Amino acid sequence: MSLNPTILGGQSLDVLLFEIEYLKEHSELSEFSTQYLEGNYKAILRNATSQTLYSKLVETVSLPRPQQDAALQTAGFDSEAGAVQVLITGLAAFNAFLQANVTGPPLDFGDVFPKNGKSDALKEKCLRSLDIDGVSVYQYIPYVELFCLARFIFTIYFPRIVGAEFSDSKWMRFRINAYHQRLLSGVSSAKLSESTVLQDAIDRDLKDLDEEILGDKSTFSTEAKVQFLLEKAQVYILQGLDIKARENVKLAKTVSRFSYALSGALGKRTKFQQNDLSQLVVFAKSSESDVSTEALSKDLKESTISKGDSTKPEALQLNDDTLLESIEFTTDKVDPTNLPSELAGLQPNNQPQLKPLDQITLLTEATIKDTFLPLDKLNSEEILPFALRVLSDKPTNWQIYTQALLVRSRIESHRSRTQERSILQLQVIVDQIIADTQEEPSSEAGDVPEIRVTQFMPRAKASESAPIAERLRYIYPLNTPTRWELETELAYAWSGAGSFVSALEIFKRLKLWAEVALCYHTVGQEEKARQVIRRQLHFSSKGPEMDKFHIDAPELVTENWEGEMRPTPAHAPRLWCILGDLENDPACWLRSWKISKHRYARAQRSLGEYYVKNGKLEEARDAYMQATVVNRQNNDSWSRLGDLDLRVGNWDGAIIAFQQSIMIDDTDAKTYSNLGSALLSKHKELITLEKAAAKDAILPSSSTTNPDPDSDSEEISFSKKKDEKQDPKAILQQALQAYKRGAALAHSNWQIYDNVITIAMRLSPPSFPDLLMGLRAVLRIRAPAVGEYAIDIDILRALVAEVSSTDRTPSTYPGESAAENAGKYIPARGTLGRALIAMVDNEIVPLITKRGELWVLVEKLRFWQRDYEGALRCAERGWRFVMSAAEGEWLVDKEGWKAVMGVTDNLVSAYENYGGMERFGEEGVEVEKGWRGKARSALRGVMSKARDAWEGSEEWAVLEGRLEELKA
Repeated sequence: MSLNPTILGGQSLDVLLFEIEYLKEHSELSEFSTQYLEGNYKAILRNATSQTLYSKLVETVSLPRPQQDAALQTAGFDSEAGAVQVLITGLAAFNAFLQANVTGPPLDFGDVFPKNGKSDALKEKCLRSLDIDGVSVYQYIPYVELFCLARFIFTIYFPRIVGAEFSDSKWMRFRINAYHQRLLSGVSSAKLSESTVLQDAIDRDLKDLDEEILGDKSTFSTEAKVQFLLEKAQVYILQGLDIKARENVKLAKTVSRFSYALSGALGKRTKFQQNDLSQLVVFAKSSESDVSTEALSKDLKESTISKGDSTKPEALQLNDDTLLESIEFTTDKVDPTNLPSELAGLQPNNQPQLKPLDQITLLTEATIKDTFLPLDKLNSEEILPFALRVLSDKPTNWQIYTQALLVRSRIESHRSRTQERSILQLQVIVDQIIADTQEEPSSEAGDVPEIRVTQFMPRAKASESAPIAERLRYIYPLNTPTRWELETELAYAWSGAGSFVSALEIFKRLKLWAEVALCYHTVGQEEKARQVIRRQLHFSSKGPEMDKFHIDAPELVTENWEGEMRPTPAHAPRLWCILGDLENDPACWLRSWKISKHRYARAQRSLGEYYVKNGKLEEARDAYMQATVVNRQNNDSWSRLGDLDLRVGNWDGAIIAFQQSIMIDDTDAKTYSNLGSALLSKHKELITLEKAAAKDAILPSSSTTNPDPDSDSEEISFSKKKDEKQDPKAILQQALQAYKRGAALAHSNWQIYDNVITIAMRLSPPSFPDLLMGLRAVLRIRAPAVGEYAIDIDILRALVAEVSSTDRTPSTYPGESAAENAGKYIPARGTLGRALIAMVDNEIVPLITKRGELWVLVEKLRFWQRDYEGALRCAERGWRFVMSAAEGEWLVDKEGWKAVMGVTDNLVSAYENYGGMERFGEEGVEVEKGWRGKARSALRGVMSKARDAWEGSEEWAVLEGRLEELKA
């Protein structure tokens, strides 16, 4: 980049994020840029520009945005050089904040900003300025003023007209807002997308950045484009948008021309394995066109971690009695046929070094899979190779290596044999981060004494520590957690392993009182959990001296904290909600709703559930309605609102609520099923209204006695019918589609498939393909448990009747003509008949052991196929089943006798209809030789047993008549 007289030359400030090196050539910016590139953020924040901006922040941090913007008008940064200085100041402030909270090494900014005795008050104001919708950030963030200064610059100062040019840095504003959103969710257990204020700002900037960075006129390098796409993917992961995250990772892979594939290779993974078995491995290779091999080698040489000059988190050994430390692959037995051409020839144990951004791409891919795929052994086996591929490379960046260990730890936490290493590896990472970010102990008193964490490794010396530039170079696409987020993750890992004591110690050290209370609640100490929460919200009735004791002091064992309310603390809405959950007190949830200024949706959700339990459905519905108004991106709230609308009979409201929930998350089978129920109820309502409207239209014309000239009932009736725009048939079809989608998502839930069958049968005409699909699914799910009783005989009868009433369309495929199948008709492929016959032959016939009536339907199907011998055999089997199942009961039971007579009559008819027919291709040969004798034998056998009990009955006369016919 050659510097133009105007510094920027009409380019966006975002371009400078990757070209600050060139600012050294500008006299006004040379010192600024040099200090920034060297990581000397302390010097930058000491200069006049930073001090002026900081003073403006101190003055206006609690004021609305317009007043903050007005204060900056007199700051005096009107030139291009001034605007760039402000940009670099914002970058330095944000990087220093990340250094203090994410990467290290420790900061000492004690003398950077003036001390006026109000630093605590300023920090409190900064923390409160980050509150949104009743949700607060972690209250013990070190140097939160630096983040607020960066936010002040990139969201208030920019965008701005400098000179005659419009200056803005959308990329940094996106990063700041995304990080702010993450800070809000980090300790509140909320979804990132629940803060709609920040979400809207992020979406606007992303839309503009897509065009600026990825558009046809983009001047950004390939590395910058890939980094932007990976940053987007990380934000979408935290927002729970897996499809968008995958799309951006895929696009990053395309832009960088990075090739990777999950495949298999022969190898051993256990110590006692004798034979090589297929093992999953990721083959990956970076593109050589954009960054040369020499450039990658240069990065390796310059990296302190690759030379072993820096202290990095230790990669713990597995030390398992069965599993090997790593898979031992057989290098000469790799099948390249399933790999892309770029990866052909790669060996699993000897793969080329990857570029840093390509390593991050693999880690992001693993994170997406680990976050969104169901937790099972197979998925874990598919995810782990992505992290192992990065760890197998020679380390090139301190932060990437640390992240790779973290990703591996998260994946291994799902398996019993690797869970121990997972927790201990996470402990090592936390210890390393604490060692690199923790400052000297402060002398401040608090509820919990200062705890110095014991590390597995001593703090690195300055000469051994990875430089700031290396740690921060890829911090945004990695999205590395902060120190307290990692410690919180470690606490949850310990609690998941059953070590609640360790989890409690971490939560207490971090002063996450809500989590402390929830931990006590988990182990059954309800009173202790209530005491922890009430202490944050109330004073002690014994006086302020009780506040000096820490949470486990013996003096507080009997303290209930029933004094006056404290001034509203941070996270107050959440604390009141937890207290409400513990005490089942609606006043707590109402208090939470009030102090959040009617913005904390969880309060209304909890209140709604309270009303549901007490049978107050209308009040519960109103509560969930308010929750959805505040937070329209919570699919659970919409789904619950739909449930309540169903219960109170508001079908239209239920349909809208379920549709809104599906628009947010279309993977919830229960919501689709409930939507189908709401649509079905709406269909019934429309049918009732149509019948009522038809009755109202007929009555006036049929009644001629004393007509009322003022009556307008007929007009009203017709107007209702005219205004009615909803078609009951269309509503019923929509219900069927909703049930089908729910069944596809919950493929093991036979009740949803049963609903599909019910709705498909109610259509006019019935949807026979859906009937077949539903019946087949019910058989798949229920047959292993209940056998043939999973078969709905009415539905099967309807399917057989439909198929047997259709014309026989011959199949055109070789080997499927009647002549090639002994005269038997083979339906054309893709037809209902073909599918029904396949289901009957493969899934129904093998199940029949007791229900003889099923053989009657199979017989009809065989007859339709012109398989007369098969039809006769079905009739025989059906008769035998009924006779064996009756076991003499039909001799005393009238209904049993009728069933025996009916199946015997059907057998005789089958002998008459099929027995005398000529076999296909065998002239003069009958289907059943001696069929008359077999028919007579069956009749005589039944009649001989029934003579004493049923001689003279109507059924007896029928059998006698059939016997006489056979004698003729």
